Amino acid sequence: MTTQSLILAIDQGGQSSRVAVYSASGTQVHCFSAPCATYRKSVDGVEYIEQDPQDILSGIKECLDKIRKLMGEDVKNILAAGFAGQGSSLLCWNNKTGEALSPVLSWQDIRGKDYLDETLLTNSQTQAITGLRMSPHYGASKIRWCLDHNPHVQQTYKNNSLSIGPIVSYIFWHLCSTNLVDPGHAQRTLLWNLQTKTWDQHLLDLFQIPRSVLPTPKLHNSHFGYIDVNNISIPFKASARDQGASLFARGLPDKNACYVNIGTGAFIQRVSEKLIAPEGLLVSPLWIPENTSPKNSVEVSSPVCYAADFASDFQKALYAWEATVNGAASAIDYIEKETNLNITPQQINKSLALAPTRECYFLNAVGGLSAPYWRTDVQSRFSEDLSADEKVLAWLESIIFQIVINVRLMDSLGKTQKIYISGGISNADAICQKLADLLEAPVHRSENTDATLQGIAYLAAGQPELWGSETAEDIFTPAPNAGLSARFQLWQNKLGDWLKN
Repeated sequence: MTTQSLILAIDQGGQSSRVAVYSASGTQVHCFSAPCATYRKSVDGVEYIEQDPQDILSGIKECLDKIRKLMGEDVKNILAAGFAGQGSSLLCWNNKTGEALSPVLSWQDIRGKDYLDETLLTNSQTQAITGLRMSPHYGASKIRWCLDHNPHVQQTYKNNSLSIGPIVSYIFWHLCSTNLVDPGHAQRTLLWNLQTKTWDQHLLDLFQIPRSVLPTPKLHNSHFGYIDVNNISIPFKASARDQGASLFARGLPDKNACYVNIGTGAFIQRVSEKLIAPEGLLVSPLWIPENTSPKNSVEVSSPVCYAADFASDFQKALYAWEATVNGAASAIDYIEKETNLNITPQQINKSLALAPTRECYFLNAVGGLSAPYWRTDVQSRFSEDLSADEKVLAWLESIIFQIVINVRLMDSLGKTQKIYISGGISNADAICQKLADLLEAPVHRSENTDATLQGIAYLAAGQPELWGSETAEDIFTPAPNAGLSARFQLWQNKLGDWLKN
């Protein structure tokens, strides 16, 4: 039997739901996971990308039940819980019975895109209100689609029993009997005002979405209700979007660092207290607290000391400047067709070792040219007469180059001192080294698959100073690289010409 203080963490992701228990100093004690499938189907030429809400809910409950059985009476030592989840995926449900009225519409699902043309709202206007650009990946257009096309949703609305919101709100309804949403998830509906920190009536009117169907917005460290585990009521003390929560895995994020994850796309974040970012970057809420003090943190068995600057940061609103690069791993099918090669780790390393003496570049618009350009009207293009191996190199360097462009935009906060990198493609040493060389900053690579769980546990614990991460790191130190610098300059020149046409 243990007497240490513990924290429960739930991470509901696109591929699985994970539930873990952490000590109040950041050590994982138990962890269970349950898979959740994604289904794709074509309806009238439109791809629907969905998940089963009951499957997700059952998976979380199964993990909780395993923890209950494993821990027994020690469940009483769990003093707080936190939830992190998919930001832009949503569903509809009956708020009297809890019955799901729709599948989960994945963040990848863009079935509501035609509604965006009807709103007559520009990207700059949208960003001034929400911090985001107009996009069908976010929730507003999908919510409107459900209201117009789902008869179960329409009937339940007439009966005043309809709720629509991110998965987090559906989970809270079932686990805590509350209907709430945190700033990170609320923002991804494209209906939440970054300044007022609540639903924006102008946007609700534009999309013709009644406020009554949406969950009540709360701040990140609000009380989100109690979850019952083994007849012990555990308070939910933190809720956040998964990408935001992951930045807190080591404790408070480093304001002088950029965080890069290269998966299906590359995702770049840097912490800021400023709501206004350079043109082309997005702004998202990371940590918007209620008026609190460090005294509200979970008490641990040994005294916790808070430095003055740490106590100040605990009470500050923190935002993330964000950027995305679409054509990372999502471009593999395209590259394989262009080269007749299998894009394996071995092939990636082979191509990255090349030092071409002729023009070698790829203007990468796979999935759309995203931050900071945001163009969907351009087609990808290689330089002429490249070998298959050189095409792979040009693609990989196009990812690196676009990351560098966005990190340099974020340098308006001060020169980036280090890069924290993760994700599948970052397993290639040369990717990390080339980023370090161009950015003239060390690149720290770790593959902490538990970063989101650990981050939301840290937030639920009240951000204790004595929080550690045992994840091993590889560090890549910058070095002069004339050939790479020349290819980067060439790529920028060709990109500028390409965007003018």
